[in-house]
Parts: sequence; C-alpha cells; structure tokens
Amino acid sequence: MRICLVIPSNRFDQYFIQVPLDVLLAAGQLRAEGHSVTVWDQRLQDSAPAVDQPDIVVVSSAIADRAQCYPLDIGPVRAAADRARQVFPTARTLVIGPHGTHLPEATRSALAVDHIAIGEADSAAVHAVRCLDRGVTAPILSGDLATVASPLAIMGDRFTPFPNLPLDDWALPAYDLAPMDRYTSEVVVDGLPQPGPCGMVLAARGCTYGCTFCHLPFGTRMRTGPVDRVIAEIEAQRAAGLEFQFFLDYVFGINKPFYSEICDRMKGRGIGWVGQTRAEIVLKTDVREWAAAGCQGMWLGAESPSVAGTDVHKRVTEKQIQEAVVKLRDAGITPFAFVLLGLPNDDACISDWLVDWASGIPAWFGINQLFLRPGTTLYDQHAPLYNSGVLPTTWDQVQQVTERYREAYPADLDDQERRLTALPNYLGNAITPVG
Repeated sequence: MRICLVIPSNRFDQYFIQVPLDVLLAAGQLRAEGHSVTVWDQRLQDSAPAVDQPDIVVVSSAIADRAQCYPLDIGPVRAAADRARQVFPTARTLVIGPHGTHLPEATRSALAVDHIAIGEADSAAVHAVRCLDRGVTAPILSGDLATVASPLAIMGDRFTPFPNLPLDDWALPAYDLAPMDRYTSEVVVDGLPQPGPCGMVLAARGCTYGCTFCHLPFGTRMRTGPVDRVIAEIEAQRAAGLEFQFFLDYVFGINKPFYSEICDRMKGRGIGWVGQTRAEIVLKTDVREWAAAGCQGMWLGAESPSVAGTDVHKRVTEKQIQEAVVKLRDAGITPFAFVLLGLPNDDACISDWLVDWASGIPAWFGINQLFLRPGTTLYDQHAPLYNSGVLPTTWDQVQQVTERYREAYPADLDDQERRLTALPNYLGNAITPVG
C-alpha cells in the first residue's frame, strides 16, 4: 500500500519544531512491512511530497512530544486533514493519537475522516494499516478487530486499544523521510538555553506515578527499550545533522541499572542532551553521572510549591523541588521547571505567592494553565461538574469544561500567567520564537 503520514501545524510551533518521533517510528515499521511510505510534516513543508496518490493518509492528532499535554482544540488537525484530502482526494483518511483514543466517535465526526485508530499512536498506526490492508472497513479501528468482520469493532461503543508492539521489534525510525536538520528544541550553550537543532529519543515509555492531572499516552507501566537500539537511534540522528538530543522519557533515571547503562554508553560521544524527570529521582541519583554522559539540562515537573497539598497525587514538597534544582545546578546541569497554573486547591496559586516563588527559584521555567483532558483522572472527577453532571461527548464540550473550570477558579489565572511570563527566568524570555 502507499501511505502518507501527516503532521499538522499548531500554535505550539512558536518556539520549537520537534522531531515527530512516533510518526517516524510508524513510518519505519510500515516501510519494513513492505509499504511505500512518505511523511508530510506540515509544520515545515508547505507542499505535500511529490508522490503517486496514496491509498491511506494517516494524520497524527498530537505527536509524541505533545501527547502528554495534548491540545483540546482539534481545529489544526481538521485543517491538516482537509489539506491532505485536497491533495490526495482518493485516499482513505486515518487519524492516530490521544483525541481519537479517548473520544473516537466525536473525533471522527469533528475531523470528517474515514477511520480512527485507538491506542499508542505509533503502534495504532501500524495495526490500523494492517487492518485496512486486509479489508477491514470499520470506522473505529481497535484491538477488538481480531478478525475482518468483528461485531465488537463495528457495533460496540467501547473499544480496546490496539496492543503495543514490543519495543525490540520496531524498525528504526524513517529519519530519511523527514527534514531532520530543521527540527529544534531547547539546547544549552554555556549554561544558557536557546533554540537549536535537536533530535529526540524515547529510551523508556510509561510513568508509574499517578498524578491525576497528567495524561500518560504510554501508560503506567515502565517499558525500557534495548540499549543498543537507543544508541543506534541517537547515532542515526547525529548522522542526519543533529548533535543534540532531547530524551522524552517522562522519568529519566527511575530505573537505575537501565539509565546507568544508557549514560555509560553516551560518555565520550560528544552528544549534548536534555531530559525530564522528577525531583525525587534527582535527590536519589548521583546526577554527576548524567553530566559526565553529556546531560546539559534537565526538566523537573515542579508544578507548584504547594502541589503536595492539592490532592492530585503528587507528593513533592517545595523543599524537594529546591534541593533538586540546586543539586542539578551544582553538577553543571541547567535546571528547568514546569509550572502548572490552576491545580485544584493550590494554595500557592489561590493565595497568589506562586509568582514570587517562581521568581526566586534558580531555574528556568515554562508554564501551562491546567487543562482538563480526557484520559486523566482529574478530568473524570471534574468534567461532569462543569457539564450538567455528565461527561462531554464532543470536543467543543470538552473545551467548555476547562473554560468553566477556570472561570470558577478562585484566582485570576490569566493575570498570574502574565506576571509569570514577565519574569527574567521564564524560558520564553531566553529564546527567540521560530521565524
């Protein structure tokens, strides 16, 4: 079959355009299974690949680096699907990603596509193409499709995600199908962050912590990839012109033997990298090992200095955050902190001392206002309260839930965001927007 995988543009492209790792993984695997594959990254490529009409267009609703904090506005995904339909009018359209996984019928309707694939995006793409190749016509493609004519897949209203392909079975990502030298992220030069050419690697998938606000596209069980495979991906990206890497692993260092081996293999390669983890992991780890392996920056999910008192199942104290930041800094690793505005019962936010705290933390920080996202426990708890007692059935309703939540919040979140973004250690003030 001829397959074109599409990455939509979105407003998050302002600062960085990161490697669409899961899309390239799916592309590599599909090509290894004998299909003709192209990639159209609409963030960087105005025109579609000059190829014969594909049989299937696969649109990602949120690539790997956006899947944890996926946007509720699916307008950009609809625009990408519409563009693809204009260029490839005879192709069937298939959408992968968290939107379809959590609200399949609403997503298919809103995007006007032929099929939704449910599950971890890269695995779902491969499984869905296999189904379509053997003649399946069901609009919702899922793990229920044990046979071509599965009544569960056609008539059911609850669907089982496609199983995840074993990490050691994947072909290498199809880096040759994308403009690798044009992908960027935050790189660190002389201790200062700036946008620069950067690849992406996912050594381990999943997160065992149960923060209720967090969407986990890779699940709650840790799955480590073969170390040889991880190094091969890094070297392949370097050969494509990317000397810096971003480790997308959500809790870098949590599996000490695995990450120690990764660090041992990274030493002496001259590759700089940034990762992300939690304060508790930093405090339990000799982070000098990370620095010796080329780590130049590390993100912490700080959220708020009073996050431990918000009942979102994140028991990280202000003291732990401060100590972790200082420990990273003293090891020569630039610390970064995620700040999340609007957590329920967040004293720092409600009492308006979050801005002062952020101004004094010796780290660069990025911010987001809380979104109530399908696929999180916090959404299941709060969404009915702002939607007449029931869970939303459309994406417009989902967006309205977050809007109503913020309107009812006992603090001016927009004002706090404005004051936070004016601080000198706000990451957006250290880097220049793309273009």
